[in-house]
Amino acid sequence: MIAANPVLLQTLAHLAWCDGLLMEEEEAFLRGLFHQLNLDVDEQLALLNFQGPPPRDQDLLVACPDPGARRSFLRIAVDLAWCDAELSDPEWDLIKGYCQTFGMRIHTWNDLKNWF
Repeated sequence: MIAANPVLLQTLAHLAWCDGLLMEEEEAFLRGLFHQLNLDVDEQLALLNFQGPPPRDQDLLVACPDPGARRSFLRIAVDLAWCDAELSDPEWDLIKGYCQTFGMRIHTWNDLKNWF
């Protein structure tokens, strides 16, 4: 599980919206995560409607300071991206970008699975 860190939550919301729409499955996934993190309704709605730019790489590094936190975040990001049974090119590009930010050499899906 990840912390209720605004940077991480905004990054996940940005991932969910990156291909232009928030699918039902993605919304349900995020709502479940937000519920687990005990976010109030207003916080949940703000994140579900988040249309801002993605957080900066440096902010993501601060929010995920160690390999364990980075793995947890990436697992959630991958689960979110796959929850609608389709990994779009924009979603994959963002996930590869997160990996690059974390200093991981990920070029293929198998590379990522092996890292987990």
